[in-house]
Amino acid sequence: MLVAAGYYRARIKGLSSFDKVVGGMTWCIECCDYDVDVDLLFHENLTIGQKIALVEKIVSVLPHMKCPFQIEPHQIQGLEFLSIHPVIQWLVKKSVENRTERAQRLKKFAIGQFHNHYQYRTDKEQLEKIRNASTHIKRIQELYNPIRVYQRKENSHEDEKTRVRMTLLEYGDSTAVSASSENRAGAGEEFDVQRLLKNLSLTNETITCSPTHRLDASERDAMHKHYTELQQEMETDAKQLSEQSQLKMLEASKIALDRKFQSNLKVNEEIEVEKQKQQQQLQVLEEQKRQLEAEIEQYKTIEAKADPELVTKVHDMLKQHDQLKKEEAEFKEFCRQDLAKLQKQIDELEAFNAQTPEEQEAAVAKEKAHIKELKLQIAKKNRGIVAIQRRLDAIPDHTELTQYQRRFHELYNEMSAKHIETKQYYTLFNTLNDKKRYLEKELSLLNSICETYNEGMTSAQGREEFIKQFEAIVAGVKQTEQKVRQKYNEECARRDALTTELQSLHELQRHYAAAVKQLTKECQRCEQLQQHLKSIRRN
Repeated sequence: MLVAAGYYRARIKGLSSFDKVVGGMTWCIECCDYDVDVDLLFHENLTIGQKIALVEKIVSVLPHMKCPFQIEPHQIQGLEFLSIHPVIQWLVKKSVENRTERAQRLKKFAIGQFHNHYQYRTDKEQLEKIRNASTHIKRIQELYNPIRVYQRKENSHEDEKTRVRMTLLEYGDSTAVSASSENRAGAGEEFDVQRLLKNLSLTNETITCSPTHRLDASERDAMHKHYTELQQEMETDAKQLSEQSQLKMLEASKIALDRKFQSNLKVNEEIEVEKQKQQQQLQVLEEQKRQLEAEIEQYKTIEAKADPELVTKVHDMLKQHDQLKKEEAEFKEFCRQDLAKLQKQIDELEAFNAQTPEEQEAAVAKEKAHIKELKLQIAKKNRGIVAIQRRLDAIPDHTELTQYQRRFHELYNEMSAKHIETKQYYTLFNTLNDKKRYLEKELSLLNSICETYNEGMTSAQGREEFIKQFEAIVAGVKQTEQKVRQKYNEECARRDALTTELQSLHELQRHYAAAVKQLTKECQRCEQLQQHLKSIRRN
């Protein structure tokens, strides 16, 4: 289950079941974005207390994840798989759902980043066309923007309609003024445009920002024609884009429909073959049905012609006849066996009566002795059976042996861990003791050098003796260093040899584990065969 979910470390054969279970649970919990307070470094051969402490940290996270199953640390440490299986099954399902959700989220993020930083070639071309067209459209729109031609000299207090007309005159809208003048002329009123223009003055915009007033009619027509062409080109491009997208959609739908059509054809062929088989079977069954119906009709015709009471009586008599036949056969077999027994007894009695009284007494005594001997043998066999039964009861079964083996293995692991720890302490003590001894020697040498230095430097002879002593000290130090280095090389070689031996022992252990597993399967198979044999003997 863990390997199928993605925890491939469970395939390693050298790992124990406890390491696989704990590692798989920790991996599933981390995949669900929950933290577990465990050591990142891997430690082998943990003690029972360390295992329970590690499992307690894992179990404490399960309530925060709203796990519907309850489990205790000692159940995981004891490898009670009936309690562990539903928890691991729920954790695997939860981790798969979380990873699927995370994958979808990352996929959406990646697609968004791709669209933000990269584009397809066709999209770039269409975007470039739209950008160029929008530039031309913006330029044409700027040409026809309203431009202020006049500006008011001072604020006047006219009515609202007059202010509106003056505003239109400011932006050069003479059509509205002429149209309104015609309306007012029809109504008998006259609007004084000259009076309004007196209150307005020309602005600089007419010189700097009014290119429309400097264009003649031909240029305006050309620009309008160019604007119309650009607009038609944009509409054509948009239409082509929509047609291309529709064509792609139609092609995709065509491919999907073709696939569906092919699958439907295969299914239809299979259905036709199955239909033919069913029709053949149906024809055979219908033929049998017609034969049975004909026989039933024949029997019904005969039964209708006969007397119902007579038919019932005949049925009862046939049943009684069958029962009597069966009882007769059983009685004959019983009589035959009884006759054989009686004939045997008659033969024995005739042979016994043919003997003399002395021979009869001797035969009776012999039979009594034989009966007594048989009773003694039966009693002896019973005592042997009882003794064997007690010995069998004293032998533990496979489950008890497995528990004993597990407990002894845990005790051995704990003792081995304690032994290794004690050995490390001894090694550390010896190393520190050697280090202390070398430091003391170094200190004594330095002290002696300091003491003899001042005395030896006073004269040439003392200097030579000091140098000789110093060279002797250096030679001794080098000799000591050589011995330590030789010892170090020997320890390294010993370590390499032990590592090689450990690897070979691990390989041998794997072979032993495979052999034990095969032996366990064969034992279980043997027990099943024995139980099956016992059930056959009982039947």
